[in-house]
Amino acid sequence: MHVTNHANLPESIVAAVRNDPYPHGKTGDISCTQLIGPPQQRILRMRHKDSLQEDAADRIWALLGQSVHTILERADTVALTEDRLFARVGGWDISGQFDRMALLTEIEEDPETGQRTNVRILQDYKVTSCWSVMDGAKDVWIAQLNVLAWLSRENGFSVDRLEVVAILRDWSKGRARKGGGMPDKPVVVLEVPVWPAIVASNYVAGRVKLHQAAEQAESKSEPLPLCSDNERWVRGEKWAVRKPGRKTAVRVFDCKQQAAAFAAENPSTFIEHRAGEPIRCQDYCEVAPYCAQYQSEIADAMQREAA
Repeated sequence: MHVTNHANLPESIVAAVRNDPYPHGKTGDISCTQLIGPPQQRILRMRHKDSLQEDAADRIWALLGQSVHTILERADTVALTEDRLFARVGGWDISGQFDRMALLTEIEEDPETGQRTNVRILQDYKVTSCWSVMDGAKDVWIAQLNVLAWLSRENGFSVDRLEVVAILRDWSKGRARKGGGMPDKPVVVLEVPVWPAIVASNYVAGRVKLHQAAEQAESKSEPLPLCSDNERWVRGEKWAVRKPGRKTAVRVFDCKQQAAAFAAENPSTFIEHRAGEPIRCQDYCEVAPYCAQYQSEIADAMQREAA
């Protein structure tokens, strides 16, 4: 990965981005982060690793997130580890590094029996935006922590609770005072549901098979598996109910089922799907210029505009 400086940032910041030490040492066949990510994206990164570019300005928030680890080392009550753990599934070594994780033990007392038990908590500290926590923990966070909890159990460490500690980089006291869904404090702790052990194991095994299939496709020069709408962060998808010969839609719905119900009640109408925008492809995927899936969509959109 070649780090550029088109934004003309101070060289000290650019150097800090370029000297990112992650990952540390041996990572096995695939890391936990790669495992939950799109197989197509991983293959394209490997295929074009010598030509990929990313501007330092696009890594600022990641750089800030890394600084949280250093700051948390001051906390005596937080047990941080930089150990990389491994487990073998489907012939592959899966690894996870806990350099931004906190494994700590709390004592909880049962209000009815008074019995005190030790609870092992796996926390992930994230520097993120306020909108990211509006609906609770994101699916990718839930998968990430549960895969790391699985990896911990595979290495003999029990995990009873999962939490995301979100530090909100765009939080404002004034905006919080006005309401509108803004959290009332700049740090939010989100509890993440813990998957049953068998569910986590099946998920990991399934993801390994997907990535192995992608590698096999690559070795045979076959098409790579497409990224899903969820993986591409598609937003703004709509279903329009239209009438033949009419330029504008009769109604536009966010839900396909609602559009179908409305069309059923209104004869001579049909449903037109309006694709949402793939936010990740547009702004957050460094291999987008090499992605046939995304580039074909761009070409189709240009043809539609020309027509």
